[in-house]
Amino acid sequence: MERIIYHGSDCIVEKPQFGLGNKFNDYGLGFYCCSNKELAKEWASKRKGAGFVNRYRIRDDRLKILDLTNPPYNNVLYWVALLVHNRKLPEALKDKHPVELEYLEKRYLIDISKYDVVIGYRADDSYFQFPESFIKGEITLKSLEQIFLSGDLGKQYVLVSQRAFSNLHFLDFEETYEVSREQYYVRKAKADGIYADLIKSDRYVKGIRLRDLAFDNE
Repeated sequence: MERIIYHGSDCIVEKPQFGLGNKFNDYGLGFYCCSNKELAKEWASKRKGAGFVNRYRIRDDRLKILDLTNPPYNNVLYWVALLVHNRKLPEALKDKHPVELEYLEKRYLIDISKYDVVIGYRADDSYFQFPESFIKGEITLKSLEQIFLSGDLGKQYVLVSQRAFSNLHFLDFEETYEVSREQYYVRKAKADGIYADLIKSDRYVKGIRLRDLAFDNE
């Protein structure tokens, strides 16, 4: 089927190039888009200056898709495993929690090289603090699942193969305005507020934490 997707950027991207980008993003090297135009506007407006929402058409019925928002891979731990595998983690976190990180990689890490597209929730700097605190044992699995399923994260549609890029067609672009930048920072402030409240309330709550899962499976 044909799908319309958007890429928010500080420039117009008519011909996205496979193999370019930041390999330390949520799902590794790829072209990050979304199906929500308003969310793309926010991403395009994070910095001062011009922002652009690029609009594309893609035939994804021809592609192999890993969808982390639907069964069988909608377990939040698949998402966390990919995040910690691809993002740069603080050395202190890796040194203090090797068993937890090894558990995630061995049990839940998916080889996305077998896929053309990854659909999953985003974890920008505002939201990455949630899985990071889960690794530290500061919040429970139940709390992380609630954040994961709340919808506030927004879904990303990430092209990760040459085949996916060859099925992508640029349509047009739209310039963003100051209001979209304001919406981005409103969303960020909301995430920070949720995080602060959760840390206060969840630190001593009974519930399953990552260390429980990891050490039970040693």
